[in-house]
Amino acid sequence: MNHVLETLFFALIPILITIGLGYYSAVKGTFDEQDSHKLARLVLNYMLPLNVFAGIWGTSRKIMIQDVGLALWLAVAMVVCFLLMILVYRYALKNDAPVAILRAMSIADPSVPFVGSAVLPLIFGANDSAITIGICTLTINVIMLPIAFSAFGDNGDTVSARLKNTFKKPLVIAALLGFILVLCGSQMPTQFDSIFTLLGKGAGGLAIFTTGIVLKTRQITFNKTICSTILLKNLAFPLVVWGCMALFNSPTTLTRLVVVALAIPTATMPSTLAIRFNVHEAELASTQFWSTALSFISLTAFVLALS
Repeated sequence: MNHVLETLFFALIPILITIGLGYYSAVKGTFDEQDSHKLARLVLNYMLPLNVFAGIWGTSRKIMIQDVGLALWLAVAMVVCFLLMILVYRYALKNDAPVAILRAMSIADPSVPFVGSAVLPLIFGANDSAITIGICTLTINVIMLPIAFSAFGDNGDTVSARLKNTFKKPLVIAALLGFILVLCGSQMPTQFDSIFTLLGKGAGGLAIFTTGIVLKTRQITFNKTICSTILLKNLAFPLVVWGCMALFNSPTTLTRLVVVALAIPTATMPSTLAIRFNVHEAELASTQFWSTALSFISLTAFVLALS
């Protein structure tokens, strides 16, 4: 148990510290609300596309397809949860489309590429972790992001115009291009790694730092909506998937990997999109903060329960 707690502590504490540094920079007046929007554009249009492209292209086709069961459970769980929660927020709770999509993404999108890259290898080893990170990265960037971007067009845009604009986004282009190259049997030469990662590797840290700025300029909040989102993300979503896998008699090792990956706290993407497009920034930034902070308890519980 001590090893588990130590692993989670050193994986999650850098996120909270980075949020704190962003918050402090806003307190000192180094950065303000306008700066947070500029930083979000830098992350979404330059840094993150480079990082995503390198991560996907750097994954061999063999690794990507060798574990079909893992890929199906992760991708189907994330996409079904995402689409189901969009319907709930949009039609049952009458949220606007951008709000519904960002709240749904906060539940269905675990921070596997960032938090998972620190937690999963220490629990499951390098190979299984690499496959898990690759599958989640593809699911988020190839399926979920195009749906999210489609909601941020002008209200007068036709469906075809929104789709066209979505597939012009640097992040969507990077993910699709990397995916196509891998399926064609291409893998990024190791010599190219620094070309994309020199700027790209800072994407997660800067996105989290920007969240801290927003928490100061808009104030950190905690209300019924945030509480319900966190309960759904940190507890209900992984519990439902765990129950489904039990019904299908999935192997124990596969169940552990899938459930722990989905129990990882919410990713930076929803809050980054919220900041970029001025949609409930304080709520989405606060959701990321509280999901990460409370995952010390929830993620530890899942790891111990499944061990």
